[in-house]
Amino acid sequence: MAKGARRDDAEFERQNEAAIRESREADRIEPRAQAVTYDVRRGLVVVELCSGFTFCFPPERVAGLEGAAAADLGRVEISPSGDGLHWDELDVHASLTGLVVESLNLREWAPRLMGQVRSPAKARASRLNGLKGGRPRRSAKSSGSVKSPSGT
Repeated sequence: MAKGARRDDAEFERQNEAAIRESREADRIEPRAQAVTYDVRRGLVVVELCSGFTFCFPPERVAGLEGAAAADLGRVEISPSGDGLHWDELDVHASLTGLVVESLNLREWAPRLMGQVRSPAKARASRLNGLKGGRPRRSAKSSGSVKSPSGT
């Protein structure tokens, strides 16, 4: 075996192990489907997630599914990774993560929930701090407690 082939094999193994780690991390944090059906009575696509939760959505919320026949909607399949849904006959594919984000309005709601909303006052304070050289470093003397001007 040539020296370059061993290096290629080692590089392949390194990349493969990294890809497996990334895939496991995505499986851990991203929604993955284990079952999907179309509930004709309620007019909803019902997705059972690997986490044990069930997620439903009206097909009209997915481009290409508007006005589709119930029989076509019932032929939904889960992508091999579990992160997408597809209707081959309709040539429609939907990201499960995208559907969840849209259904919960996470693009707007999550930043507020996590304190990341930029108000005009926050933006102004950030600009002023930037002009001063950024956020001041915590001094070694700072213990985290705040003392009153009188020292008590």
